[in-house]
Amino acid sequence: MSYLHKITDLTILLKEWDKLDSSGTDLGAFRALCLEDRYYLLVKGFGRTDLLHPWLYARCREVEAAPDDHLDLWAREHYKSTIITYAGAIQEILNNPEITIGIFSHTGGIAGEFLQQIKKELDNNILLQSAFPDILYGIDEVPPPGFWNMGKLIVKRRTNPKEGTLEAHGLVEGMPVGKHFQLMIYDDVVTPSSVSTSEQIKKTTAAWSISDNLGASQEGQVARKWYIGTRYNFADTYQVMLDRKIVIPRIYPATEDGTMDGVPVFLTQAQWDKKKQTQNESDIACQMLQDPLSGSYKMFDTGNLEVYEIRPHSLNVYVMCDPARAMTLGSDNTAIAVIGVDAAMNKYLLDGINHRCDLQDRWKWVQLLYNKWQRVPGVQFVKVGYEKFGAIADLDYFKEQMKLTGQTFNITELSWTAGGRGDSSKSARVQRLGPDLRSHKFFIPYKTNDNRLTKLQQNMMDQGFGYRIARPIRRVDSDKNIYDLTEDFVNQLNYFPVGKKDFVDAASRLYDMEIRSPMIINENDHLLLEPMYP
Repeated sequence: MSYLHKITDLTILLKEWDKLDSSGTDLGAFRALCLEDRYYLLVKGFGRTDLLHPWLYARCREVEAAPDDHLDLWAREHYKSTIITYAGAIQEILNNPEITIGIFSHTGGIAGEFLQQIKKELDNNILLQSAFPDILYGIDEVPPPGFWNMGKLIVKRRTNPKEGTLEAHGLVEGMPVGKHFQLMIYDDVVTPSSVSTSEQIKKTTAAWSISDNLGASQEGQVARKWYIGTRYNFADTYQVMLDRKIVIPRIYPATEDGTMDGVPVFLTQAQWDKKKQTQNESDIACQMLQDPLSGSYKMFDTGNLEVYEIRPHSLNVYVMCDPARAMTLGSDNTAIAVIGVDAAMNKYLLDGINHRCDLQDRWKWVQLLYNKWQRVPGVQFVKVGYEKFGAIADLDYFKEQMKLTGQTFNITELSWTAGGRGDSSKSARVQRLGPDLRSHKFFIPYKTNDNRLTKLQQNMMDQGFGYRIARPIRRVDSDKNIYDLTEDFVNQLNYFPVGKKDFVDAASRLYDMEIRSPMIINENDHLLLEPMYP
């Protein structure tokens, strides 16, 4: 009966079903078709005629062909949980009553709803019970103790593992201990509450990572996994899965071309128009188009960043520090951004750090970066700014160190007077980067390879101006890990306002300084301003 999966016309498929099961009267054929054809199980086994739609049929066939290790991100109300979690779990049980399946959602309550739906189907579907009396308890049978309790369902099986046939658990709230499942179904791991803050996103991601240990290996094979969900934020746990390349994405937006003005694939045009009228653009982008970066929620387009192979000769340099005192894991970083400004008021990311530092290290880095850029040819002056909230205690120490070293330089205390506190104030500060980014006036360094200099870089090297060549900004953090500062900057912009903001906040402190353009000393500087795209 595998030929059924190749039929694309629903009218032809329904006729073939009637031939095979004698219009529903052949119980043996009904059983065989339920085991092999998930769409048949849904439509005829469960009586779900609402799935008689060509788009839903195509999705069902696609999932049947490759169920494992996929991340199915479909628009809301497009039946992904019905086809995958609900029908898929039941079909797995009917094919193998010894299987152990765990459904994991953000909370146990969400997972429990999936389990309740499956239990109701198995409890009340007399036709299914008649076709599978060796697996399902009939309506007149009394199941043994333990068949059903909160969060667990057990069918007729020969073995007696501690896991139920099907269990429902919360991922962030209520993750089980000591359980192991042969099939793990992750459905609705990401919810609106799980993306409300960067901390919630990290908490969800950490819980998902830990849950990997709940898989049961069999015959050298790791546990099978299905992932089903809807996007709520461009920095959510699903994005982590995609970035780590541990899932195969199967993404289906609500429209054919993935845009708000596209033709809907399943909803009627009237339904789609109503949603666009009712919902915010960011909600449509995340939940219906599965493209959170297309919504207005994303504040910066990192494609507007320019890349410099060599920097202009004449620059004024600003060193801005946003300190963080805690040294515990997960605490904010001390961020120091070194930004150069040229005669055209373009901004260049030149240097800096973004990791946890104690007071002594903060002084070391401020002094080092000030001295380094003071000595660079073409730099007309270096100014240092320090976030006022952290300045009082730190600057007393800095003054002592200046007396000991015999080197003094001015440090401007940077304040924020636009109102707001904490993260909201930080977000408001960072948004000041927007105009320069949109105007293509913010430059990041080219990923220079000394063994493969560009033509322009080689020309500079031959003329003795190698110090103007862009260099990757790599640092070692407090845990001895190497990181790329430019990548941190781009990532923080890309995910803003979610996630870490330490370094982009430090960079935005440039606008609290009295920015001045340098005098043009090298007449060829203007030749270097042509943007380089990464």
